[in-house]
Amino acid sequence: MANDKLYRYPGAVCFTTEQAHLFEGRDNDTQKLWQLISARQVVLLYGKSGTGKSSLINAGLIPLLERDKKANHFTIRLYNSNQGGNEINVSPIKTLINSLTNQEVLAKKNLLQIEDIENPWMEEFKRNAYPKGELWYWLKQWQLYQPEQPIILFFDQFEELFTYSPEEIEVFGEELKTLIYEKIPGFLNKKEYFKTLSEEQADKVYTKINLKLVFAIRSDRMALLNKLSLHIPEILKHFYELEAISEKDARNAIIQPAQLKGDFQSPNFQFENTVVDAILERVKNKYDGKIETATLQIICRFIESQKVSQANSIITLNDLGNVKDIFRDFYQSTLNQLNTEDKAKVSKSIEERFIQNNQRIPFAGEYLKLEDKWTDELFKQLEESTLLRKERDTAGRFMYEIGHDTLIEPIVEFANERKTKEKEEQLKEQNRQQALENERQQQVLENKRLQQLQALENKNLQDALKARKKLLKYAVVAGVVLLGLLGCTLYQWYDANESKRIAYKEKQNADSARNDAVRALNQVYYEQAKVIKDNGVNIYRNEYPKIAKVFYDSALKKLSKIIKPDTLGIGLKNELIDLKKKKP
Repeated sequence: MANDKLYRYPGAVCFTTEQAHLFEGRDNDTQKLWQLISARQVVLLYGKSGTGKSSLINAGLIPLLERDKKANHFTIRLYNSNQGGNEINVSPIKTLINSLTNQEVLAKKNLLQIEDIENPWMEEFKRNAYPKGELWYWLKQWQLYQPEQPIILFFDQFEELFTYSPEEIEVFGEELKTLIYEKIPGFLNKKEYFKTLSEEQADKVYTKINLKLVFAIRSDRMALLNKLSLHIPEILKHFYELEAISEKDARNAIIQPAQLKGDFQSPNFQFENTVVDAILERVKNKYDGKIETATLQIICRFIESQKVSQANSIITLNDLGNVKDIFRDFYQSTLNQLNTEDKAKVSKSIEERFIQNNQRIPFAGEYLKLEDKWTDELFKQLEESTLLRKERDTAGRFMYEIGHDTLIEPIVEFANERKTKEKEEQLKEQNRQQALENERQQQVLENKRLQQLQALENKNLQDALKARKKLLKYAVVAGVVLLGLLGCTLYQWYDANESKRIAYKEKQNADSARNDAVRALNQVYYEQAKVIKDNGVNIYRNEYPKIAKVFYDSALKKLSKIIKPDTLGIGLKNELIDLKKKKP
């Protein structure tokens, strides 16, 4: 895939070991630094930001060590303790231990896991002293694995150690002191286990680890090393200053990678001599004529990615443009390649998160995905552009940061200018809105005057109409009065007739109700008399005729209460008279 190919110039990020064949202008520094490391146990590599300390280690020293099998080496990055999105609290010592047991490191050495290089007799150590002597334990394992080679620990961007707490720095210094100056940690001598070792095993344990420490740090942070001077007195004794490269080396660093043939992101191309001269003239230090490699790489990467379209292209002064603007253009062009939504997210994150107090702050990829909604594709675009660099920390997470300190100033300037323009645009918009508001208010006043004139005309017209309405009103009132009198007369006549009708109707209703009540009462008397009669008949049948007559009389008494007896009442009354006449 095209995206897997190397660029000829790394741009804002440092050279990697895989880019060693593109690393120009530092052969002399590589040899001198290696000579110093070979002769000394502790070496300090320092230089201004942008001189290429990380690149010298990655693409200069490490390829030399691997090619000639000179040493077993590890590169350690401690990271800032306040790195963005850091949810895992890892101490500097734990970071160092993780670097020694990192699976990627083991894979390069054809080891599946660190236990593959353990010696069985060291198992007892793990049970008795682990994890107090954990760092010594793993370094001893590497020594036993390759006893003929020294172990070199490269601490890149070592100034990051001093972002941790004083307690953690103290522990870190004490651990390194033990590794440098003691054959074996003091507390281990007290363990009975070590008294039972064979002579051969004891020789291996008590053979001092051939350890070398290389600390890479920015010049303006060197004073921080005094915090370790009590633990490592020689930390400032043997040092190598990495300076900016000469104009001759810088010229080769520009020309040589462009002419290489191979499977790169861009076809091979050339620079006009006038272009090389213009670049060097713009970026060289006016006092000593030297050139910072980071600055040079950003310019060349911009040209490679933006100006080269076909093989054997020749870059001219017109292609180069104004060198001063390349850093700003690099940042702006990277943003312009993103869609509108991603551009807004990235510029906000870069300018507000990744740069704080003019320092680079690394952020965890998962944090940016969660908080800023970055996608995998967005990470890939920014990494390929070299605006961001990616490294895996000892917790296994991918950490992202600005490619190089050189970009901080142009990004901050660009951000400030952009914010100034945004404020100006906001002010223009406010002025425009104010002008529209003034115009609207003026229109409101004009409309109000027109309404007042219209109201005056309407008032005059209404006065004339009122005069006519007044006469009409009198006529209407007179007519209404006459109609009212007529209406009253008709109403009184109607009301009298209606009252008569209602009274007659109420009388009919009362008579009907009275008749219904009489019929209901007569029915009650009839039913009671009938029940009494039936009881008397039953008593008569039981041969009590005298008592039966009492019941017949009582039934006749009930019937006598019926008002206007009907056929049933008369029939029952006759039946009772006949029963009374009946002899026993």
